[in-house]
Amino acid sequence: MRLKSLIILFIFLMIVQLSAKEKVVETLLEKVNQASTPKEKKQLIEKLKVALAKKNKKAREEANAIIKAKQKVPIKLFSDKALAK
Repeated sequence: MRLKSLIILFIFLMIVQLSAKEKVVETLLEKVNQASTPKEKKQLIEKLKVALAKKNKKAREEANAIIKAKQKVPIKLFSDKALAK
């Protein structure tokens, strides 16, 4: 039961963090669209690339952590029929 609540907490925190990162990406994208000079656009696009790369790396790490946690969860639930005998 404790592992299940830890997984739920981890997923909740991941969602909160990803929504915050999306706002950073959205802000950079808006700045790119509003940039007046090509040089400024290029700099903002580079920042956007870095932000997206970090977000992608973090998502991969979290997905791998979830997969590892899922492998540790028993496939079959405990059956008390054996104890009843």
